[in-house]
Amino acid sequence: MKSNRDLWSRRRFLTTTGAVTLGGAALNLVGNLPQAHAASVVSYVDTSKSTYDKLVLMVDDKPFYHSGVQFRYEKHKYTFGWTDAQLKPVLQMIRDDGFTVVNIPIWWSKVETSKDVFDFTDIDRYLAWCGEFGLKLELLWFGHESTGSSLAARMPAYVMNDYQAVVRSDGTKLTLNGNPLLDKTDPNLLAREKFVLGRLMTHLASADTAHTVVGIQVLNEPNVSKQQGGQSIDRSYSTYSTDLWNSGGYTDATKFRKDVLLNYLTQLGQVIKQSDYSVYTRTNIAGSGDTVPVAENEVLRAQGTATIDFFGKDPYTTGLDTLYNYGRDAVWAQGKNFPMIMENFGGTPAADVEKFNAIAGNTAFNLYAALDPDSSTGSSNHGLYDFNPTTKVVTRKAVSDKVARLNHVLNKIHRDLASKRPVERGGTDLQTFNRSATASTTTTKPVGGVNITFTTSSGAQALGVRRGAAEFAFTTTTQATFTLPGTTGVVRSVEAGRYDGNDNWVKDSTKTYSTVSGNIAIDLAAGECVRVLYLVSGATYKLRHSSSGLYLDTDLNGAVLLAAKTTYDDQDWIVAQDSSGSWTIKNARTGRNYLETVSSNNGVIWNSGTISASSLWTLEGVAAGGLRVNNNQTGRAYLYRTSAGEVKWNTGTQDTSTVWVFEAK
Repeated sequence: MKSNRDLWSRRRFLTTTGAVTLGGAALNLVGNLPQAHAASVVSYVDTSKSTYDKLVLMVDDKPFYHSGVQFRYEKHKYTFGWTDAQLKPVLQMIRDDGFTVVNIPIWWSKVETSKDVFDFTDIDRYLAWCGEFGLKLELLWFGHESTGSSLAARMPAYVMNDYQAVVRSDGTKLTLNGNPLLDKTDPNLLAREKFVLGRLMTHLASADTAHTVVGIQVLNEPNVSKQQGGQSIDRSYSTYSTDLWNSGGYTDATKFRKDVLLNYLTQLGQVIKQSDYSVYTRTNIAGSGDTVPVAENEVLRAQGTATIDFFGKDPYTTGLDTLYNYGRDAVWAQGKNFPMIMENFGGTPAADVEKFNAIAGNTAFNLYAALDPDSSTGSSNHGLYDFNPTTKVVTRKAVSDKVARLNHVLNKIHRDLASKRPVERGGTDLQTFNRSATASTTTTKPVGGVNITFTTSSGAQALGVRRGAAEFAFTTTTQATFTLPGTTGVVRSVEAGRYDGNDNWVKDSTKTYSTVSGNIAIDLAAGECVRVLYLVSGATYKLRHSSSGLYLDTDLNGAVLLAAKTTYDDQDWIVAQDSSGSWTIKNARTGRNYLETVSSNNGVIWNSGTISASSLWTLEGVAAGGLRVNNNQTGRAYLYRTSAGEVKWNTGTQDTSTVWVFEAK
């Protein structure tokens, strides 16, 4: 058998496109493909697993939680006559429903209207609308083909006329409903598409300074010699294709198709990666598994020459286990291929549950679509919203409210979803509960090594995350209860709220909890997220008196008082637990030591370094928030603020004057 190392004809291919070598038992797509040197890297996939325990989409150097829905602006407008005034409000609905990404196709013909005439009106409109609504944008490049066909409306007229189509052995074109498929072995087609895509990337570099575009899908469900839903052949029999087949010594058409497809995609991906606006690249593959070049792309990745970051498919399934298992599928989760479902039903009655299952299985998820443009009635399992085909009025369906509720729940812990692998996919700190949405269930699962019990009677789907040694977060779609073992530690605070775009906690309210058999039980309302903080032994805190807002302070000669907040270390206290389980509270200021009670006048002082019963404290969580600080000396009880504003100890009274908030430094 002739060696495959020099498959691509240097006469016809390398000299015209800068293409690389393919072929052999294993794809060798290294050749002369230069490494990317982008001026600005907007997004990429962190495959190192050095900082995070999973593959992570990074946008502006931060983990990005991808929650997408496709919006067929171009098809609604150019095929079915919708106006911008009718279409723009759909993007607002997408924003209001909590999606972080909108996937919008861009046709070649809307970037290059005729040969060498470029128009970025649609791109600029997408950028403006997404910017207005705070959405990130994934562009879907609909180039020389989309969904297995080359459609005239989606390309400038010259493309169909100037470049080779896929042909059968008798020279006739492979067509579906009169539409041909252009031949990916035509080096001139590849060179031209690279040029046009390069112009688009150059425009993004200058126009998208806000980094609205975070990723690009390179072609849509591409194929080499198959019309989806129609005819297929083993390969094209064009002169270009036959020359490559012969020079590569091919006998296996499946191998040939994979090599041709991966080369074409890699060449387009190279344009994106080497541009001044480098973003992650992905491709959704349709059809039978023998056309999926994921393993071959992993070879390129190992060689440092892959330019497609990940491949995925559009499963269009309601099977919860299928969606759940996608994240460990032997094809789509192999190597460093980021697992993403690129399209799935958007309007099935359980679309929210289906999405939750994908996420529980460590998979990013996109719905198709906001509106199903091809529905004659305006309603189908493909569309999240319904519309009137005549008036173009868009309305909600029941599932869209459930999807919105789920999205908002997920967004409250977005950074954790982006950067942590679920426990059931080999992680440690992110746990999912009730993926089947069982109406009434109780289950106990580990979250960061702590067994957490989840209970619902309303079909809630929920998540728990451990965010550090002393921080947990829980969130749920409908009412649920989380129970944490009392052995976890002393609860410092429980609050309702969310994590913002910078992963900082934003408090909405203090959350009441209960103590049941020594364990902590927290009831969550629908859509609620809570953060639970524990005391960390040896950490430094400021002690704020809950009702007055003043801080425990030290002064000269052992004096302890309350004062407004300052930055001085005389308000900083090192709280440490000893082997008995009791706590010392030591002032951080040099020369000032442990908080201690004295017998005279119920006094509280700082001492010179003695640890005894009078300087040991029991810390007790308060269900409504804060802690009570109970002295271990017999007959002495809680640290409190008197009506005169002094710090004293009492003999056991529990009221608001005895509640303290420990604020971490």
